[in-house]
Order: sequence, then structure tokens, then C-alpha cells
Amino acid sequence: METMKIYISGKISGIPLSEVKAKFQEAQSFLENLGFDVVNPVKNGLTEFNTWEQHIVRDVELLLPCDAIYMFDGWMCSVGACIEYDISVRTGKRIFFESYLLKNKIVVRKIQNAIYEVMGLDFKEYIMKSRKRDYFFARMLFVYHSRKNGMTPKDISRYVKRDHTSIVYYSKKYNDEVKYNSNFRSLAQKVDEILKKYEQ
Repeated sequence: METMKIYISGKISGIPLSEVKAKFQEAQSFLENLGFDVVNPVKNGLTEFNTWEQHIVRDVELLLPCDAIYMFDGWMCSVGACIEYDISVRTGKRIFFESYLLKNKIVVRKIQNAIYEVMGLDFKEYIMKSRKRDYFFARMLFVYHSRKNGMTPKDISRYVKRDHTSIVYYSKKYNDEVKYNSNFRSLAQKVDEILKKYEQ
């Protein structure tokens, strides 16, 4: 699957530089763990002594080749971030909002934990390219519950490192396995029970 290049955007002016660097670095690590190729404007080659205009020109240069943009919450309070958002809309980039991705992160963690509790498999194990039955079942459980929680196939594909068609296949296959495979049905019921407990 081709790596998506994403630009981080958010308020910088008026915030202590150390806080800005830490916040943008944390976002960079988070996005890299999701499989993105990240462009961090704090590392744009300029210094705090360059003008705002010089920074925005450089940042737009970095943004234009990207496929997507990640908007920190509160981005609307930043003139620079508003410009970057507008450019992203006009050039057809995918737009990810911090609150949406963080919600997904919480959902994903709950699903991963439930699958681990039932099957004893770590997420890194079952996203490997393997045809082992247990890994296949774990991937299918992960995809099903991610879709059930409102995640898009594109977002799920980034987690499991499979293309969009694989995600659609897992989603369709789930119901057949529950209906005709008693072993999988038992696993699915146990994962359901754990996830229901998390919701209480």
C-alpha cells in the first residue's frame, strides 16, 4: 500500500516554542505509527528569527506535495493554519482532524485489547502478512468492530496495512464466519462481551 504523505497544521504563533515543538513532535510520532509519511512544519529549515511571511511561504511549499493535512484542534484561531486548510480544500487533499483521529485511537485500543484478551494475539502479530487461521480471524474481528464504530475502510486499512478491497472482504466475510463457523462464532461472542463491558 502506498504511503500517504501528510502535513501537520495548527496554531504556532503566540505559543512558547518548546510547547510547539513538543506538540508537533508528538503528533508526528502518532501519525508515523499510523503509517503516514509526516511533514512537520516546525522542522521547515527556518528559525524563530525568520518572519511570519517567510514561514508561511516555506510551509505552503512543504504542504503542496502532500496528499493530506492533519489539523490540530483550535486550528481556526491561526491565520497560517486557515490558509493551509484553504489550500488543502482547493487542491483536493484529504483532511484529518485531531479529535477524529484521537477518537479512532481510543476505539482501536479497546478492540485490540479485547482481541488480545480472547485470542492472546498482539496487534503486530496479526497484521503481518500471514495466512494463519488465528491471524485471519483476529484481522476480521478488528475490521468488523472498527467499521461498527464508524471508522472508514481507508482509515482501517492504514491500521491493518491492507488495501481497501481487503477491508471490504473482511467486512463481508465476518457474517458468513459467524453463521457457519462455530469456532469463529465463539471468538466473536467473547470479543463482543468484552467490548460491551468497556461501554458500561
